[in-house]
Amino acid sequence: MRAFGLCLLLLVTACAVHKEVQSSPAVTNPYQARAEALARSGVDALGRGKWSAAQMLFGKSLQAATLADDERMISLAWYNLGRARAGGGDASGARSAYQQSMRQAGKAHDRVSFRRAGLALALMDQARTSDSSGQEKVPVEDLLDVPDSFPVDIHLAAARLAWLRGKPELARQAYGRVLVMAGPDRSGLIYAARAHLGLARLSSGETGPDSAAAAHRHLDRAFELVHRAGEPQLMLQALNLAADMEADPARRQQWLQRAEALRRALKEAHAE
Repeated sequence: MRAFGLCLLLLVTACAVHKEVQSSPAVTNPYQARAEALARSGVDALGRGKWSAAQMLFGKSLQAATLADDERMISLAWYNLGRARAGGGDASGARSAYQQSMRQAGKAHDRVSFRRAGLALALMDQARTSDSSGQEKVPVEDLLDVPDSFPVDIHLAAARLAWLRGKPELARQAYGRVLVMAGPDRSGLIYAARAHLGLARLSSGETGPDSAAAAHRHLDRAFELVHRAGEPQLMLQALNLAADMEADPARRQQWLQRAEALRRALKEAHAE
């Protein structure tokens, strides 16, 4: 009887422990959650051309990430702050933010954030990147050697930098990687549209027999994707590229008129 009572006590205890483990609530660091939510809102503001609002949101995201002691989020917040400053025309402030992002990523051994900020800085400077404290310079060639496992936005930045640096084959490969990685959601459509625009620019600058046809195929695909996703800034780029590629003066004027109408609408929307 005593043995039975002991077994019953152990069984009840085991059930109680199991229930306690199962009912343990999931805990989320509120500062990390706030940093991420503010970053999402800041990215949305960037997409709408609200540069001041984006800077404010990314500044608050940086504060929350610092309170959470989240080194990855701190580096990303500085990078995003650089994007907002660049969009608002503050090149010096953007450069400083990108450099700070690289310093933070370097301390945290965050290769992804380091490469992302380094490419952004190189795209601004069209040269080598270094911070004002004398950190070791990062050759552009190293920045362009992006591992396949890195996020799609880094491959897109590398593609653009390769094109601007006169390395068309590297650019073509990177744009191709973007098309493989881009998902079916809205952001994926926008990444793919940017890649097709980049490939259209590459092809339009070549003299091969199929280059003009390839350029127009990529441009048409970019228009299709941008219309589906709804990205006015990117549509403006596509319209301007279409005008540059158009040989017929009347058709070129039509492209330019569409671009000007969109430019005015964007200016009005940003002023609201």
